[in-house]
Amino acid sequence: MSMGVGLRIGSVVSTAVVASNDPGSPDPVVIVRDTVLHMCPDGTAILGGSAPQTLGRTHTVSGFLPRVGDPAGVALGDGTRYRAEDLVAGAMRCLLRECEPLPDHGGRTGGAPDIMASYPTRWDSTAVAALRDALDYADMSYLSLVSDAEAAAAWFESEIAERPGQLVGIYHVDDTGATVALIRSGVEAGKAFRFASGGTPSAQIATALGAFGWLPSNLDAVVVTGDGLIARDAAAIRGFATSVSEKFDVRCVVGPGPEQTAALGAAIRAAGFNPTTHRVTPIGLPPSYDVTEVIDAVVGEPLPAAAETPRGSAARTTQPASAAAVGASSARATGATAVATPPEPRAVAQDAPIADSDTRSSWLVAAVVGLALVLVAIVFVLFVL
Repeated sequence: MSMGVGLRIGSVVSTAVVASNDPGSPDPVVIVRDTVLHMCPDGTAILGGSAPQTLGRTHTVSGFLPRVGDPAGVALGDGTRYRAEDLVAGAMRCLLRECEPLPDHGGRTGGAPDIMASYPTRWDSTAVAALRDALDYADMSYLSLVSDAEAAAAWFESEIAERPGQLVGIYHVDDTGATVALIRSGVEAGKAFRFASGGTPSAQIATALGAFGWLPSNLDAVVVTGDGLIARDAAAIRGFATSVSEKFDVRCVVGPGPEQTAALGAAIRAAGFNPTTHRVTPIGLPPSYDVTEVIDAVVGEPLPAAAETPRGSAARTTQPASAAAVGASSARATGATAVATPPEPRAVAQDAPIADSDTRSSWLVAAVVGLALVLVAIVFVLFVL
């Protein structure tokens, strides 16, 4: 049995998927949490839900994904600044904790299932390198990275595409604009294009195609995905897909979620799917929030350390989650997991204070001694010479 785990930290919600691409295997397990990280005074972190009641102050932070790679870091309530990429790595650790227990087999090399996380396609190499460094620092070097677009294309090629090597356009819309990427045989065919709000999806896709000498007729399909509040607007997302399909006369599909698409595709890739040796192997995830099963994690006691964390289990819901439950709403206020997050996220270096009290005292003594020497020299010159 081949299994894989896919992760995605989104701007509003984060997703983990555990899936198998073997025929007849169970439907993927999908875990969705708000992208809100609660950093507790005992060293644990909780992803999603409400801030816990703890002895000491718990610092809650959100909106850190766009700050990855920013040397200014992200400020917490006490003024401490942390690297955004370390916070993303901590959120991924929380998601992985909710996937346990994982079997010790099913990976591509025969061991534990492989784990792959997606990152925003619009990121430059500096941001990707910063996240890679943060994962290595957090002892998560075993986790592989893939762009959202490549992961979404893997979902399409595994679930829907009739043949390998197709040119697939990934149209990703969020609250500040849209990103267009072109994927062929599982890899990006050129750089991704970022567009600010305004303009039509078809015009933006045509611009990306034209930059590489392609025409809309060269497209085999377009996959529409989303992130942020706009992803909650099912009518708007469907409208994007319909307009592209009608304008270009091309197959256009909305990925499941649509925020889940990249996490699902990352799990498919982690399970061993290879777009170059394409074989359609549907894994059965219903493309709708209304029928996607969501796991509600059990919030346990703070854990001593990541290396000593016993493998716990999550409680499976018996009823399909509603659209509201998957959105950023109070329906999931209690869904969260506490995990230990050593090593401690690295604080961003602050400007050093001018001097502490001991240093100031030393300078004062030195100044007095110097002044005394100067006075002695003056007296010597006036009265002795």
